[in-house]
Amino acid sequence: MQLHKLVENGFERAYCNMLNNIEMQDAKDEWIESRTEELIKNFGNDNDWQIIELLKIKLESKSIDDDIYNQFIVDICYSQARFEYSKKFGIKL
Repeated sequence: MQLHKLVENGFERAYCNMLNNIEMQDAKDEWIESRTEELIKNFGNDNDWQIIELLKIKLESKSIDDDIYNQFIVDICYSQARFEYSKKFGIKL
């Protein structure tokens, strides 16, 4: 009977740990998503043409599609948010 109780407690602990890990991951994802959105708001002003011109040079292209530019902004803001999270909370991602 005692072995049965030990096994049961082990499963319960594992389940609680799993739930805690999921909650921590969700909180991390929410923080990163929120910060990414804040950073993205910094773009879309009259100074974006400078970034677009630099991308044209670096990508050896005459024009940069809006979708490419928008994806670039999202990617770089997401990367920055992940970096900030890692630095702020001392967690490697």
